[in-house]
Amino acid sequence: MKLLRGVMVALLATAMLACGGAMAASTTNYSDQWWIPAESGWGASVLQQNDVLFIDLFVYDTSTSPTWFTAAAFQQAGSPAGHTVFTGDLYRTTGPYFGGPFNPDLVRQSRVGTLTFDANSATTAVMTYTVDGTQVVKNVTRQLWRYENIGGIYVGGMADDEVCGNGPSERASDHVILDIRHAAGNAITILLQIISPDEPTINCTITGTYSQSGHMGQIPNAAAQCPGVGATGTFNFYEIERSVSGLLMRYNATVQTPDGACTFSNGSIGGVRKF
Repeated sequence: MKLLRGVMVALLATAMLACGGAMAASTTNYSDQWWIPAESGWGASVLQQNDVLFIDLFVYDTSTSPTWFTAAAFQQAGSPAGHTVFTGDLYRTTGPYFGGPFNPDLVRQSRVGTLTFDANSATTAVMTYTVDGTQVVKNVTRQLWRYENIGGIYVGGMADDEVCGNGPSERASDHVILDIRHAAGNAITILLQIISPDEPTINCTITGTYSQSGHMGQIPNAAAQCPGVGATGTFNFYEIERSVSGLLMRYNATVQTPDGACTFSNGSIGGVRKF
């Protein structure tokens, strides 16, 4: 039974890392509330499903009355390096009074222009939209409401592109156990156990400070020490997303070992929640 459980955990962790959990497989997950902090009072709600963003835009009309527009923006092929671009038609919708019975025959949709969501990082984007010939350009960021607590024990896996010294780059993967302590002030301690089938288990302690943009977390410049193998280094964790089921995050790292320096890029790590 224990062996079967271990196989199921490994398979689930591999699937989560390969598919990004229940989120978009091909891009960063851009689902969030987006805004400009200095322009509180309007915003854009973004919901992502695979390569489509459904965007609700909450703004005001020429008489300063609240109005809203919607767009289904599709991911564009051939986006510039470092950018993920979504574009779609923008619509104004009117309908029956909210306090009465809903009559679908009273719903009216009219195309007013287009909307482009150009994500230039995991947490920032340029949103350009046109309404009846008037173009608006906004540099938006994710809106933070409340910090997550990512503490817990997670059983899963990690995978990255590794280069040590002048050697070739290779894609490597291992099973992991993450014991994460999330303290007051967002101090983070990660007790990382790396379990390989053909090598001794490696135990590392990683410390850093957690921050968050919208629902997306990050731990930049986290210090790592792996005394059993004489290694030290720096990890940058980003796109940290916690759910009731587990935790996923991406990373890159530089590690100094007795045999020389190693770099780790395009890394993903996470697992199902044990405690």
